[in-house]
Amino acid sequence: MKKLTLLLAAVTIASAAYAKEVMPVAEVAAAPMLTVTSVGQFIEIDNDSGASNGDVGVVMLGNSVNFAYGDDWSFGLMARKDWETDTDDGMQSDGHRLELSAWKDMGDYSLGFKWRGEENKDRYLLRTKYSYDMFSGWIDAGYEAYNENGQNGVADQWYFEMMPVKVAYGPVTVGYYLEAGITAGSTSNGDLESWTNHQIRLYAPLYTADKLALSAEYRYQFRNNKEYDGTAKNDDGTTGWQENNRHIGILKAAYAMTDDLTIDGYYRYDFNKYDGHDGATSDADDDYYGEFCIGWTYKF
Repeated sequence: MKKLTLLLAAVTIASAAYAKEVMPVAEVAAAPMLTVTSVGQFIEIDNDSGASNGDVGVVMLGNSVNFAYGDDWSFGLMARKDWETDTDDGMQSDGHRLELSAWKDMGDYSLGFKWRGEENKDRYLLRTKYSYDMFSGWIDAGYEAYNENGQNGVADQWYFEMMPVKVAYGPVTVGYYLEAGITAGSTSNGDLESWTNHQIRLYAPLYTADKLALSAEYRYQFRNNKEYDGTAKNDDGTTGWQENNRHIGILKAAYAMTDDLTIDGYYRYDFNKYDGHDGATSDADDDYYGEFCIGWTYKF
């Protein structure tokens, strides 16, 4: 009886081994999960000449979180609060911004969507970007809906922003940038029908060490065009409009505190130069615009 039991056990073990060899058990792939890839926070200060938003400028505090779903999908959420800031009058609320974005990786190119919500408008964008050898680029196109018709002289509009082509040659990248808006619906005399900004942008690294990286960007806005229904009418009763062909310089820095934590920021300065058109009595005085931003990102 004992020999029979041992024989049956041996046959069972041999049969199981044979079945595993000729009929391997299929492995069930794990279902993709939504995971957090990074979180971050930043402070940005925008200031223009004339202290129109306080002598400090508009101070913004933003928070961001990014997600991944499987190997192909990525999502982003950003929330920001703004304040007009003056050394005498203190801080006054100046609105907010929420952004939701999504990308689907398709290999050499990606497709995406972005929604941006602010106090006075919402923007909905379909997006695409590509990268192939030394060429890359991106296009955002969609609709901008104003909550108050005519806010800042602009009704609802079709909105476009793109760098259709960027070319990298060694460490330097150069590209063409276009931003445009086309008024949705009918217009009346004096209303803005469309506008475009054309820029050439140049990117270059300045310094790279184990933890510190410095880079620079130069933008030349060589065309800023506006088309009106009839003659442009300004709030002060004058006619005509001002074209801003400006020079923009940006200095960026990033410091890796650890493998996962990075401190980064930038300083931007715009030299604005105006040319009056369509009945403007004179060119507007040159002025400036500046941005300073610093923040941190933690990657998981």
